[in-house]
Amino acid sequence: MNVLFLHQHFATREGAGGTRTWEFSQQLLARGHTVTMVAQLRRGGGIEQAGRHQVEGMDLIMLPGWYTNHLSFTQRIWQFILFIVRASKLRDLPHRPDVVIASSTPLTIGIPGWILARRHRVPFVFEVRDLWPEAPIQLGVLRGRALPWLMVQLERFLYRRADVIIPLSPGMEAGVLAEGGAAKKIITIPNASDIDLFSPDHRDRSLLADHGIDPEKFVVVHGGSMGIANGLDYIIDAAIVCKERGDADIQFVFAGAGGQEKRLKKIALDRHLDNVTFLGSVARKQLGAVVSSCDVAIASFADFPVLATNSPNKLFDGLAAGLPCIVNSNGWTRRIIETADAGCYVEYRDPAQLADALERLRDDGELRARQGANALRLAHDVFARMRLGARFCDVVEHAATMRSGGDQGLPAALREPLLPESAFEPATNVGVTSGTVVAGRA
Repeated sequence: MNVLFLHQHFATREGAGGTRTWEFSQQLLARGHTVTMVAQLRRGGGIEQAGRHQVEGMDLIMLPGWYTNHLSFTQRIWQFILFIVRASKLRDLPHRPDVVIASSTPLTIGIPGWILARRHRVPFVFEVRDLWPEAPIQLGVLRGRALPWLMVQLERFLYRRADVIIPLSPGMEAGVLAEGGAAKKIITIPNASDIDLFSPDHRDRSLLADHGIDPEKFVVVHGGSMGIANGLDYIIDAAIVCKERGDADIQFVFAGAGGQEKRLKKIALDRHLDNVTFLGSVARKQLGAVVSSCDVAIASFADFPVLATNSPNKLFDGLAAGLPCIVNSNGWTRRIIETADAGCYVEYRDPAQLADALERLRDDGELRARQGANALRLAHDVFARMRLGARFCDVVEHAATMRSGGDQGLPAALREPLLPESAFEPATNVGVTSGTVVAGRA
């Protein structure tokens, strides 16, 4: 089977950021399939030149451009348009595809994905990593009426045209269904735990010292992007609370980069927060040892209902590292963590709750050990990359046998839920902008 895979923000373990596409591609290759990846140059992706490359068995077509999290709204739109045009024009492929996969975000990647699938008369698999355009609408990034309306129409078009849809969370699955995706062609495959990279076996406190962190301190890590969606002022505010309480032994570590990094650094400097450390961008292959050497992992999101549907890598990394995990998003991740007793939920609007939770974990070694063990069990039993990747490969293999543009759907065995029932309990206050911001969404 020849797989054509489009992921604009593709990264290898040599780069920073999520490597879901790379990891799943490696599993496809291990089954004897070919993978041609189409991506765009981006800062921290691990590939520094446009052109055609061979990367650990896959053919990589790296299109020109330069995407970073620091681009303005207009610059991002321009990069999205350039990718649509360049990817859609691709003809000299290493292999004629049997199936085309497009991984969103951005939502616009579905356009060249659908075009290439139509050109080659093969099935189209659409992966939904975030609910677009709902997320940028709620965050205030996508404003007005015309552009949001247009993006909603594109979203619905892609859900109707895709032969298989792979959302990354139960909330995203609900969002896809609400916008016209047929249940029979949907399977939720969340982000995964890379248990070879993140593991208690990689715990090395001397590594913290190498990064200027006192290894004797109680270290709390947020390992991932630092954008508006992450709501990281919340963690800074909790650091202020800890400092005011005299909790000098609690150290907050940001291992990542993004549009809010510079501003947050200035706040920390102005407030003399010596209990906050910024490591900057960390390559995926190095991040595992950093996170595994900490004491607690935090997955933070701003207080927007749509963000409760997210499937955050930083959470699954923390689970694999065997760390108690703290979430501040009132959605499926809260239900998973609380049901497994693998950490706790804290209210986003109350940073004192985060400070309280950290004090409890610092002072109660038994609690910390129990929740860490439960986190590790959850990573291995539910979110292990090999387990979830096996289903992904099974789905793609079946998709390649489907009639392009047909209405068959997936067999029941491939739609069998991969997550425990608690993940699919009705979410509260997730909401959409129906009838308010976006005309015609309802």
